Amino acid sequence: MSSVEYSNYKHRHNFAIWAAARAAQRGFTNVINLKNALESSSIGEFVEKPSGESKFDKKHAKWCNRICDYLHNQGVNEATYGRAAKLVNVYLKSMVVLLDLSSEAAKFIHPPIDRILLQNIARDPNVNKEYSRKLRNTNWTSLDESEYFDLISILKEINGDQPFWKIEEYWDVTSETSS
Repeated sequence: MSSVEYSNYKHRHNFAIWAAARAAQRGFTNVINLKNALESSSIGEFVEKPSGESKFDKKHAKWCNRICDYLHNQGVNEATYGRAAKLVNVYLKSMVVLLDLSSEAAKFIHPPIDRILLQNIARDPNVNKEYSRKLRNTNWTSLDESEYFDLISILKEINGDQPFWKIEEYWDVTSETSS
């Protein structure tokens, strides 16, 4: 084993990498590629000091684009912004949001997006019919950057003034819909 102390941070990081990779994997690459892609994105700097709602979307875009570039350089042609975003969002949920749901960063970090979340929101009779149709027809694995941020805008509008993690009340792990 390593002579470097196995810290609380490293323990959380390893779990978050595993959870994020498994959530985003969907058969397109292996966990090692996803771990290396995430670690090459510079997301760790944000995790160390999570702040800056006004710049978060730009940081998110930088991380996801770096992840896609890394994966493409590894010959993983199925890498999309939507897949990279799922990797980033699950990682940040594990490392930052769940650590302190009342933190400032937990209020604006994007939730992991998958079919379960989108379909359940689309079924809510209180959601605008145009939004419901869009959510029902969205495939998160194929989203490009522009489509992803359009979707984030819709989810923010539906979520209102609540911390962004609260939109996940629609995410039901027992749902029959596959992610």
